[in-house]
Amino acid sequence: MVALRRDLHRHPELGFAELRTAALVAERLDRAGLEVRTGVAGTGVIGVLRGDRPGRTIAWRADMDALPIEEAVDLPFRSATSGVMHACGHDGHTAIAVTVAEMLAAARDRLPGTAVFLFQPAEEIFGGARPMLEAGALEQPRVDEVFGLHLSSRARLGLVEVKPGVSMASADFFEIEVTGRGGHGAMPHLALDPIAVAAHILIGLQTMVRQTVPAHEVAVLTVGQLSAGSAPNVIPETAVMRGSLRTLRAVDREQLLARLDDYAGGIARAHGARARLRALGAHCPALVNHAAPAAHVHRCAGRELGEASVVAGDTILASDDMSLFLAARPGCFFRVGAALRERSLSHHSPDFEIHEDSLMVGARVAAAVLVSALRAVRDEQRGGADPGLPRP
Repeated sequence: MVALRRDLHRHPELGFAELRTAALVAERLDRAGLEVRTGVAGTGVIGVLRGDRPGRTIAWRADMDALPIEEAVDLPFRSATSGVMHACGHDGHTAIAVTVAEMLAAARDRLPGTAVFLFQPAEEIFGGARPMLEAGALEQPRVDEVFGLHLSSRARLGLVEVKPGVSMASADFFEIEVTGRGGHGAMPHLALDPIAVAAHILIGLQTMVRQTVPAHEVAVLTVGQLSAGSAPNVIPETAVMRGSLRTLRAVDREQLLARLDDYAGGIARAHGARARLRALGAHCPALVNHAAPAAHVHRCAGRELGEASVVAGDTILASDDMSLFLAARPGCFFRVGAALRERSLSHHSPDFEIHEDSLMVGARVAAAVLVSALRAVRDEQRGGADPGLPRP
């Protein structure tokens, strides 16, 4: 499992370009005896494992894509692809899912029900979940529940966070183009500087959030790109800002998006310029864990790791399009602590790294969750797991 994770880490691929990753996953699943579908939503892979005993149909979802970041960590298996790295743990998610699929396949004669392993492309751009659902990922065969995990570099090793209800924020990406009037840098009175106008909009957007969202609620609006101009002595015609909006409540999202265009446009008009708002990519809804599946994950993790190692954790403002799977079926998406002993690193950063012992923790809990959920009658009604089935 560690070797697979390191191989994937060394060969990262961006969303909808996970060709090598998908081929490797498909080959491993095929060798283990699963029914394999490739090319789902472009580069997605689905593996279906039918146990020899009656039971339910349960899906496990893992994401495969990397990020457009130059890796700064000097590892023996650091990224061999310039400008691309696994900076969010998806290499670990894929390695865990492949390993669990192989483990359960080795015990097919004792396995109840059908396990469906979903390897999704393009999570980082919220592009892969929707087309996988449209391709029948939860219908062929029809899935009863869906589960998944995310390694967290911010949580201590050995900890599992299971948050019922709203667990992660919604996300919307946007672009604001400000149009002014170009001119000479020495004669700004003869031009209309769109960069200065964009700066006013940027600061004003934070005020807009405070004026719209109640103080006891949470929303985050971040501008991650501001581009304009071609020379230091030329005032450009346009400036472009790109950012993201994260909310936990649908009402806050709707109000902020409704105000965003008017707010940016009003500030631009006050300076004699124009501002145009455009949505970038698809909306990712907030991730909501269902109560019964979340309680199931909590029980399974507690049995594997001890009750002291399972907590609810906080609702976080990051987003994940696993939310679309959970909107289609009951299920739970939980976090597994992966912090290095000496430091805690941010996801999506050039120095991101995980503690590889977290892979074993994730595999143990994932296997327990799947095996127990596959039964026609859940383990909590039977009094425990079947000792005849494999564990990592």
